[in-house]
Amino acid sequence: MIKKVTFLLAPSEKGIQFENYTYLPPLSLGTLGGYLKQKGFDVQLYDLNINSFHAYKEPKDKFNFIYHKDIILSYINGDTHSEIEQFAEYILREISFDDSNIVGISCGADFSFFQLHSAFIIGKYIERKYNIPVVIGGNNISYITIFKDTFKELIETVLNNFKYVIKGPGAVVMEELIHILNKTSNKSIYDLNGLIYIKNGEIYENPEQEPCVIRPNWLNLNMEPYYSFIKRSNDDTKKDLNSEKENDIHLFKWPFYLSQYVNNVRKKQNNPEYTTKLVLPYIFNYRCPYACAFCSESDEVRKKVIIGDVNKVIEDISYLMEKYDTNYFYFFNNATNASGKFIDEFCKQIINKNINIKWSDCARFNNMTFERLKLIKEAGCRKLVFGFETASQKLIDLVDKKIDLSHGEQVMKWCNELGILVDLEVIIGLPQERDEDFEATIKYINKNKEYINYMTINEFFVVPNSKIGRYPKNYGIELVPTLITYDKMLKRNLNNFISSKSSYQGNFKIYKYNEINGRNYREVAEKNRIYLKKINGLQNKEFDEVEYVYRIIEGLF
Repeated sequence: MIKKVTFLLAPSEKGIQFENYTYLPPLSLGTLGGYLKQKGFDVQLYDLNINSFHAYKEPKDKFNFIYHKDIILSYINGDTHSEIEQFAEYILREISFDDSNIVGISCGADFSFFQLHSAFIIGKYIERKYNIPVVIGGNNISYITIFKDTFKELIETVLNNFKYVIKGPGAVVMEELIHILNKTSNKSIYDLNGLIYIKNGEIYENPEQEPCVIRPNWLNLNMEPYYSFIKRSNDDTKKDLNSEKENDIHLFKWPFYLSQYVNNVRKKQNNPEYTTKLVLPYIFNYRCPYACAFCSESDEVRKKVIIGDVNKVIEDISYLMEKYDTNYFYFFNNATNASGKFIDEFCKQIINKNINIKWSDCARFNNMTFERLKLIKEAGCRKLVFGFETASQKLIDLVDKKIDLSHGEQVMKWCNELGILVDLEVIIGLPQERDEDFEATIKYINKNKEYINYMTINEFFVVPNSKIGRYPKNYGIELVPTLITYDKMLKRNLNNFISSKSSYQGNFKIYKYNEINGRNYREVAEKNRIYLKKINGLQNKEFDEVEYVYRIIEGLF
């Protein structure tokens, strides 16, 4: 009878390279723990990134095996390998599985092969040593199935050796699986939403479980590694306001990488002016009401937007504030204003109940009015991240972005007036982008530079299940798939790991494209390099200056 469940988040490159790899507790573990605990199960949570830095200090080339496809696949298939088993023993040495009845392992969500491979080998190690069932999940599973042609060998090996591989939301599926194994459900395993399996040599993917809004609960997880170091409050009102302003800059104005870097410096300083506080992740809506052609949200089967109940969301936030002694939140919704009715009611309740919360979220320009933004600000919003992408009307129409550029300018001005920071998501390299399209984006950014805090610059890549991926000719392109093989990607990732680079964006770019009667993929890539350099030059120089100062403090110069 399964009563005790252990969930693990597999280690990534960042966990090996950095002692404090993030200042956000993992939302995946929190939602799994919160849901199954409510259902009466004994749940234990472990972030193996925390264990990995302290437990396994070795030269980087000691981890070469993680990027060696043949070694990984042979171990999953049943061969022994001393380096893998030593790695697993170190990573898991503080965890007891003696009374665990089932183990769930998240492969993570950042397209890291270190994390994917370590999830598989740790899962196989646990199955062999403890003879307990292992469930594999996480967004990286969805990633390799989206690009199934490239990762066919890996997928088949995993499915032939693990009975329970799930893509999509896992909390409800995990509960149903446990009931099936406990024989308290008449369902078959093959009825499980999100299950991926092989039958008669064919790979089958069941429809994913519908997401639901879950209050995260990190249960036994040691939260100390995720502390942010913020300015301590002071009895003096003026000094207290200054501290509040400095903390807002640290946690909301600065981009995540910089906040994390400054956190690490402050932790080492042990300065009594700073105290610790958690920033908690939370989601109250899923999916997007729009269907931009470049996005996986434009999948062939359009699914309804999931919006949480306002009263339940307010209850969740109040509970989390009290339990974890914090009023700082990062919401990770597709768009905080996906439902105008919801966000208005949410903000009114925050204000009327005098809930002192500070938060940031993603948003759309659409349906934003001055009155709504004023309400959002009064409800504690410090920053909104808008999916802007491009200022070329030609490209906006092509990818069905459905934004009004002039209204976007007005929204940014209103945010500036109200004191809400504005970050922008920008995409370069969209199909049919020409110099005049790129220059329209540059002109728009320069025109509104005083209202823009930070830009996340993304180079376009083709998602196979997006509209562009499914109907490339409608966008004037033809796909050039699998130019880079699984082996070549692993070699590139190993080189990045050895040189301490921790970006995995290149792992997205499996499909290139040629324009029909236009540029080939090499010409597109060369133009993108020029565009990236130019647009990155428009970033707020303050962030470089802050990083420079803190690197001096660290003695890195």
